[in-house]
Amino acid sequence: MKNIFVFILSVIVLFIFAFTFMKVKDNYNISFEYADNISKQSNDNTIQKNIIYKSTNDIFHLADINSPNNVEPILNKINEHSNCISIIIDDSGNTLENSERYFSLANKYNITFAVLPDSYHSTDFSYAAYSNNVNVILHIPMEGSDYFGEQTLIRKGMNEDEVFRLLDYSFSKVPYAKGMNNHTGSVASSDESIVSYMLDYAKSNDKYFVDSYTVSDSLIYNMALEYGVKTARRSVFLDNERDYSSIMKQWRELIKLSKEYGIAIGIGHYQSEETFKILENNLPLLIDEGIASVSIIEILN
Repeated sequence: MKNIFVFILSVIVLFIFAFTFMKVKDNYNISFEYADNISKQSNDNTIQKNIIYKSTNDIFHLADINSPNNVEPILNKINEHSNCISIIIDDSGNTLENSERYFSLANKYNITFAVLPDSYHSTDFSYAAYSNNVNVILHIPMEGSDYFGEQTLIRKGMNEDEVFRLLDYSFSKVPYAKGMNNHTGSVASSDESIVSYMLDYAKSNDKYFVDSYTVSDSLIYNMALEYGVKTARRSVFLDNERDYSSIMKQWRELIKLSKEYGIAIGIGHYQSEETFKILENNLPLLIDEGIASVSIIEILN
């Protein structure tokens, strides 16, 4: 009798352990095999990282530890009579919640959604955006100040074949994307070899590359001009601090830069309800400021 009791108890404990393991894996989108491979790399071209996992219920990340909030635009006016802004919403595709609200706003104000290839609904979200005549781009993870568990991370030290294969896969996860911007990337975006591989890919596949400018040493924009790849550079991060007053301050900065330079690009994040509310409330007021909200495609160099 005692042996039967011990056996039943062991089965229950094993079941609880297995269930807990699967829930952790699902809730945090952890690939244990991949994480182990990353942690074992130790050559001169690869930086050892402490792996940090973020719940996929909220994939909102700071752009990078030292990323500048505001950058003077370096684009020319579309024409001498107009001031323009363009809005990109990063970290899209992790959920389909609020997609109808966002797509409705996007249709009116030409918002572009940057979709993470690792996210749960990247492909579904991209198809839904396309069916609603909404622009999507690939939000490609690049090595930065932290690691968030992305399996599609472009890392310093990769060769051209590795970068090309990873971009091929990532674009396959985001159908209809005609371009990309970088997710984090303070390390990789300042590495000339990595940026050159990505620009070779973009040029060969007729893709544009928007520099999210997550670090002041980013080479993406200037090298893209040299390579003849269509490009632009982010002006304002709207929600590095996710509270209404801070985002509103950044929104005013975006408007100010647009008036001063003719064009300004603002990046927000899908999971920030505060950002959505500010866009919803303030985009209709642009006409009073003499500002047009245009698609990123219209202002590429």
